[in-house]
Amino acid sequence: MTADFFLNNDKLRTFFSGRRRFQIAWVFAVLLIVFAKQYPSPLGMLICAMGALLRVYASGFLRKESRLTVGGPYAYTRNPLYLGTFIMAFGAVLSVGTVFLALIMGAVFFLNYHYVIENEERKLPSVFGEPYIFYCALVPRFFPRLGRPPQAELEKINPDLHGFEFSSHLASDNKAMEAVYSFFGIIIGCSLLVWIKHQLGFSI
Repeated sequence: MTADFFLNNDKLRTFFSGRRRFQIAWVFAVLLIVFAKQYPSPLGMLICAMGALLRVYASGFLRKESRLTVGGPYAYTRNPLYLGTFIMAFGAVLSVGTVFLALIMGAVFFLNYHYVIENEERKLPSVFGEPYIFYCALVPRFFPRLGRPPQAELEKINPDLHGFEFSSHLASDNKAMEAVYSFFGIIIGCSLLVWIKHQLGFSI
C-alpha cells in the first residue's frame, strides 16, 4: 500500500472525523499506563515536556479573531498546538519503554491530525480569504520549517504587531496549563502503575 492510500482514503477520513481525536487520546492514555514497562525515562520526559511547552507557547499567540495568528510558533508551522500534542504523546510513550506502542501511536496520531487539519483547511479559506491561501504557501502545515519567514511577509497576512507578542493572558484564556497538567498526569500515572506492578511482582 502506498502513502496515498493512507493520506487520501475516504474511509479513514470518515473514521477520523468529528471528536475522534479525543476518543483516541483516551484510548492512548489507557494503553500507555497499562503497557508501561519502566519508570519514565529522562529522555522521554524531556520530549514530552517540550511538546507541553510548545502548546503553552502557542497558546500565548492564538487570537481567535477575524485575522490569522502568525506570531511565535505560527510562523514556523500552521498547527503548533497539534504538533505539541503529537510530541507530548510520542515522548510519553517512549519514556516508559514501549517502543512498539510509540510507533503505532505516532502513525495513528499523524493520520488523525492529517485528516483533522485537512478538514479545517477546507473551511478556513471562506473565513480568512486570500491571506489564508498566502499563509498556506508560506508556512508548512505540520512539521515546522527551519527558518522564519520575513517579518514583512507575515505582516501581509496580519499587520497587527501585537499578534507577534506572547501574552500570558491569552495563554490562560486558551487553557495553556491543560498541557502542563496532562504532562504531570501522564508521568505520575505511569510511575504509579509501574510501582504497583513491581509491588505485585508482575514481570514488566
